[in-house]
Amino acid sequence: MIDLDALADRVRAAIPLTTHLDFRFTAFDGERLTLTAPLAPNHNDKGTFFAGSQAALLTLAGWACTTLMADSAVGEGEASVDVVAVESSLQFRAPLHGDIEIRAWADDGESGRFHQRLKRRGKASLAILAQATDAQGVVVCEYQGLYLARTNNNDT
Repeated sequence: MIDLDALADRVRAAIPLTTHLDFRFTAFDGERLTLTAPLAPNHNDKGTFFAGSQAALLTLAGWACTTLMADSAVGEGEASVDVVAVESSLQFRAPLHGDIEIRAWADDGESGRFHQRLKRRGKASLAILAQATDAQGVVVCEYQGLYLARTNNNDT
């Protein structure tokens, strides 16, 4: 069973900035990850959700989704996997006046190829899409990222 709280603790321990974002991983179904964060520690001078916090949270959601998918491909206890962001782009659609919910998932058809390549070669890239929404479900930001996963036992 996936322990999302343990993953969040791991992130906070490794990346001090993330403690200030007050995020939570709330769900992962094997394909899609959901992350939430409150407005209070992430607001800007206009009282809306700071764009920098949104960018950090979207990048984090993509990393976490890739990490969880990579861990499931490699198998529990067989090898650890390092994941890094390679490139990203995002578009802000509307100001966010409240808490954020982010859903991240692999681009269509990518997860199967990702799992196969990671098992076979020990490294693979994964395109992640994500959307940030407000409490009413209105999309406030869209994100695309490319992540590279590599098993710790890969010397190539």
